[in-house]
Amino acid sequence: MKNYLFPHIFQPIGWIMFVLSLITGIAIYSSIPVFGAGIAETLAIDSAIIGIALGALFIVCSKERVEDEMTKSIRLASLLNSIYAYVALLVGCTILINGVKFLVFAVFNLVLFPIIFVCNFRLEMHRYNKMCEDEEQD
Repeated sequence: MKNYLFPHIFQPIGWIMFVLSLITGIAIYSSIPVFGAGIAETLAIDSAIIGIALGALFIVCSKERVEDEMTKSIRLASLLNSIYAYVALLVGCTILINGVKFLVFAVFNLVLFPIIFVCNFRLEMHRYNKMCEDEEQD
């Protein structure tokens, strides 16, 4: 089976993009007047959304230092679990949130799936690596 993952060097680049864009997005959402108004604010919002999405893509779709069948399995399981969590949250928020607050959620929803996927994949990889370390110590 052909491997379409990015080289490992993309992972730190993705983390830098992801974290900086997430901080920018939080600053914009918190209404911190750092970016001004008009075109500057629009560019900041667009760059935050694109940066989060591309950063998450680089983090999750780049090879691990040790890329084996278990890593591929964890990647696939994390994708499936992220879809379940994303859809459950989307349905729940659609039912519970109305009006202008739903528009805010809809904007946040643009970057929600990549964030869930990165968190889920990193957590599962951490659990797997910890389990491997525990087995080696025994």
